[in-house]
Amino acid sequence: MMKHYTKYIIPFFAFFLLLGCTEKDNTVDKVFQDTVYGAILRTTQTISTSYNAFDPSSLFSIMLEEQDEEMGNLLASVDVYISFEDNQEDAMDKSVSEVLLINIPASDFTTGDNGLPVIQFERSLAEAASAVGISDSDYSGGDRFIYRMVLNLTDGRSYTNTDYGGTVSNSSFFRSPLIYYVGVNCTPITPIPGTYSIDLQDSYGDGWNGASIVVTIDGVAESYTLDSGSSGSFSISVPEDTEELSFVFNSGDWDGEVTFQIYAPNGEIASEQGPSPGVGEIPLSICPD
Repeated sequence: MMKHYTKYIIPFFAFFLLLGCTEKDNTVDKVFQDTVYGAILRTTQTISTSYNAFDPSSLFSIMLEEQDEEMGNLLASVDVYISFEDNQEDAMDKSVSEVLLINIPASDFTTGDNGLPVIQFERSLAEAASAVGISDSDYSGGDRFIYRMVLNLTDGRSYTNTDYGGTVSNSSFFRSPLIYYVGVNCTPITPIPGTYSIDLQDSYGDGWNGASIVVTIDGVAESYTLDSGSSGSFSISVPEDTEELSFVFNSGDWDGEVTFQIYAPNGEIASEQGPSPGVGEIPLSICPD
């Protein structure tokens, strides 16, 4: 049965200030009389949530909607902070502590379909790197940028990620984390030639039950699967002049038993998924040596 939610702020994240009561007080009425409602900044659409190390113009992009007890009229501004997390296994840590990226005033928001303030927030990889003072040689696959937001109201109250519980920050309806972890991948813009390896596993040991990985090289497709057993390996040769290369996972009957690894020509893992791998094209992350 589908749950129906009102557009208004409901008191999952309200602060209850319970005052002293006399015997004549109605407790329920008293609780709601003294309820102070908060505000949220919902993520209504996720457009792009990762960066490509090979493409400085790649974007982190989301749509946001502000809700408060006065239908958005309490919105003053949103502060956006950014930091960088270096996850490379080398001697030099290039991580950067949080800095203020921008203050977005309420006037920059428009009115959305729900009659509430909405805005699209996005920043390119180049803009993110510049904001924390690093160059394109300072980041690689596995690193990440962290965006943290502070929602400021006209009455002086402010909310950030630590002010909300899981119901507000992570539920499918509210989706108001106010913090976003944007990973850096190494997704080749053009195919990298060489020999790729695919390792397939099935935890039950009866094969992939119809699941497969289809590799397409310049329009020629080849399917790889486990007809039986618990594991198998395949090698795929990608010629120097290849223009199009894709790896696609097709679902079977028991995807919860399925795992796989794809190794790039440099021997590094380009993708590792499962159990229950994502259906569709498999994004490869192949970083320079």
